[in-house]
Amino acid sequence: MVILLILKIMVQTSCEEAKRFEISGNDSTPPGMPVFIDSEPLSGGARIYFRAPTDEDALAVEASYINAAGRKLRFAASIFADFLDVYGFDREGEHVIELYAIDLAGNRSASVHETVVSLEPPGVTLAKSVQALSSFASMLIKWINLSGQPLYVSVDLSYVQNGARRNHLTVFAADQSGTRAIEGLSLFNDESVTVSVNVRDKYDNVFSAKDTAIVLLVDEMISKAGWSFPDAGQVVGGIAQVSGLNMNMVNDGIVEMDVPGNYFITTQDNPWNIIIDLGDTYQISRIVTHQRWATLTSAEPQGFLYQGENVLAYNLFGWDESAEEWDWWLRRDLIMPVIRDPSEYETIGRAGDMFFIYPEEPQFTKPTRRFRFEAVNGKYISEITLYGRKVQ
Repeated sequence: MVILLILKIMVQTSCEEAKRFEISGNDSTPPGMPVFIDSEPLSGGARIYFRAPTDEDALAVEASYINAAGRKLRFAASIFADFLDVYGFDREGEHVIELYAIDLAGNRSASVHETVVSLEPPGVTLAKSVQALSSFASMLIKWINLSGQPLYVSVDLSYVQNGARRNHLTVFAADQSGTRAIEGLSLFNDESVTVSVNVRDKYDNVFSAKDTAIVLLVDEMISKAGWSFPDAGQVVGGIAQVSGLNMNMVNDGIVEMDVPGNYFITTQDNPWNIIIDLGDTYQISRIVTHQRWATLTSAEPQGFLYQGENVLAYNLFGWDESAEEWDWWLRRDLIMPVIRDPSEYETIGRAGDMFFIYPEEPQFTKPTRRFRFEAVNGKYISEITLYGRKVQ
């Protein structure tokens, strides 16, 4: 009996709902207008407080406007809410929005036009933070995005290469603060690059960030022919040279991926140091290290890369001749890159891990003849390569 009663109620309710939507479907009477109460400025937008109409079939309150990019943007809130947020303004200050109600049949009420005030848009804030920095055979773009909003940084380069004018457009996702390199710009010291940077948001607003010209820094790989190593245990500036097998393999130009077993290994505890006499005085710009790979089967394409006893964290030092002490340069941690396909491990392993000595603002180190590689963890490394320029 109880079950029959419940079924009867459900059928009646269903019929009433169907009848309601049927009536709404034939309804051409618009709902009443919402009442604008106040607004509150937001970053690139505004919060609009309203009182919804009392029509039984009223569904939502909407606000719309046409932005600077020519897009009509709509934002909606349920009639049970008391505010809705509007975004996409291209500047801070006053903006006119249109406020109206929508009913179940899709009828739209008459509009209320109101002026609201927005704060500085996230795209403008990010654009103000953009830096274009000269780097080695490349350039760096840096920005700050504290809002976390989805933004895009567009970098348009123009330069002359081998007598021909070239243009290069790169777009970076910038929902977080970051630094990105644009590489492969093989130019000489006296050749400048014109840089134009814009920021775009998801509403198609474009914010001009920077127009400038920079001259790239030029370095070259330091020849390993003149390198030499102190004997194991010999102390230089209070630091002992590491002991181990195959020290000469870190500077023979051969990576373990090409010749299995071509790597240096130590049994000493971390940290341990490789001290190198460069054979002449240099200013260093960047370092590339290669790991042991030693994959055993095709089913293990990663091998030992970014795991096992590979050196995955290190410090670098140069010798300060005047102070007769080691000058700390940097600390680097090797992090597993994002891999989309296992075949990429071989490409990454051959390329090695490259770091600028001064990543925030690339430049050369002070002149030095001695270089120290301090492994913070790990037992083996295949190759160390340095870039820079010889001091004349």
